This record gives sequence, C-alpha cells and structure tokens, in this order.
Amino acid sequence: MPHDARAVAALRRIAFLLELAQEPTYRVRAFRRAADIVSALTADELEWRIREGSLQQLPGIGAVTALAIVEAQRGEAPVYLRRLESTEGRSVADNAAALRAALRGDCHMHSDWSDGGSSILEMAEAARSLGHEYVALTD
Repeated sequence: MPHDARAVAALRRIAFLLELAQEPTYRVRAFRRAADIVSALTADELEWRIREGSLQQLPGIGAVTALAIVEAQRGEAPVYLRRLESTEGRSVADNAAALRAALRGDCHMHSDWSDGGSSILEMAEAARSLGHEYVALTD
C-alpha cells in the first residue's frame, strides 16, 4: 500500500466497523468524510500538515480523525481502529453469527442517494469483504 494511502484505508476501515456495530450515522460519516478529504490531498501536503500539526484546520477533520491519520501515516494501527477491531463481532449473538456467516447477499440496501449512510462503492466493497455474492440497491 502506498505510504499516503495508509490513512485513507484506516479511516475507511474505522467507518466500516462503526457501521457494522450500528453506531450513529454521523460518526460513520465523519470518518468517511475525513477519508475523502485525505484522499484529495497530495502526499506532500498530507506529510506537511502532519509535520505542522495543521490537519484540524481542514474542514471535516477533528481531533479523533486527525490522530487516526497521524498514527496510520506513521505505519501504526490507529488506537481507535485497534479498539474497534478488538470488539468486532461481539455485538452479534452467537446464534446470529452463524446465520450471518451463511448469508450470501443483501436484498435491501439504501445508499447515500436516499436515506442510507454509505456510497454505493463503499457498500459494494463492504459486501465483498463480508463474502456476499450479490446486493440489491433499493433506493
């Protein structure tokens, strides 16, 4: 993974895990928005902002997302991400986990084109990472 893509990948993974845990949509959107902002920066500008401590001067980057960006760019797993990954899957009851593992797809999804909280691309990538074979967008 290119050095400047580390932060974007970490922010998107955090957003995915927050959504999986059914955390409030505003929190998921904050991490996705931060990922979009970072991905629009050049590698040089990102490194400059980290050195200068000016990430939070970018609209949409707060203290928590800035810390995750800095940690990821150092090659570390952000603390926020480690915390989420340490609790991943615990919100699903044991019998429900077996059912979730058997699912092959999702026939009712809403993107951010309507009342959903994720873009179509993010939903497709999440479905793929869950092992889904198909999804039906029902905006």
